[in-house]
Amino acid sequence: MIRINLLPRAVRRKRKLNKRVILGAFLAFVVLIAMGLSWYDLRGQVISLRRQIDQTRADLVRHQDLLKKVDQFKADKQKLQDKLAVIDRLVTSQAGPVKLLDEISKLIPSEIWLTSINKSSSKVTIQGYSFTNFGVADFLTRLNQASSLFRDVDLSFSEKGAVEKVPVERFEITLTVKG
Repeated sequence: MIRINLLPRAVRRKRKLNKRVILGAFLAFVVLIAMGLSWYDLRGQVISLRRQIDQTRADLVRHQDLLKKVDQFKADKQKLQDKLAVIDRLVTSQAGPVKLLDEISKLIPSEIWLTSINKSSSKVTIQGYSFTNFGVADFLTRLNQASSLFRDVDLSFSEKGAVEKVPVERFEITLTVKG
C-alpha cells in the first residue's frame, strides 16, 4: 500500500518541530533533575562540613581548658623547682656554718668563753673573754694549726676588763675561712 501525505508541508514541519520541542523539554527536565540532585548532594556536604566545624570548635574549646590547666601545671612546676633550688642552696650553705662552729668549738681552750662569732662572706670575727693572756695565745695557736679550714688568723685586740668583778682579758680575733 502506498501512502500519500495530503497534508501541506507546514503541518509536517510542525510535527517535526513538536518532536524537537518535546525532546528539548525532556532534556531540560533531565538537566534540571540532575542539577537538583547535585544541589541536594552539595547541601548534604555543606551540612556535614558545618557539623565538622562545630565539632572542631567544641574540641578547640575543650582543648583550651586543657591548655590552661597545662599552663597552670607548668607554672606550679616552675614555682616548685624554684623552691627546691632555694632549699638546695640553703642546705649547701648550711654545711659551712655548721662545720665552722664545730671546728671552733673543738679548738676552744677551757679558760676561754666566746661572746660572739660573726661571719660576713669569708671573714669571721670572734669575740670573747679569757682568764689569762695565755688562754688567748693558746686559742690563736690552735686556730693557726687548724690550717685546713682557717687562714690569716689575727688578734685584733686584747684588753683588760672585768666581768662581775673578776679580772678577765677581752679579745677579738679575725680570720678567713678557706673555700
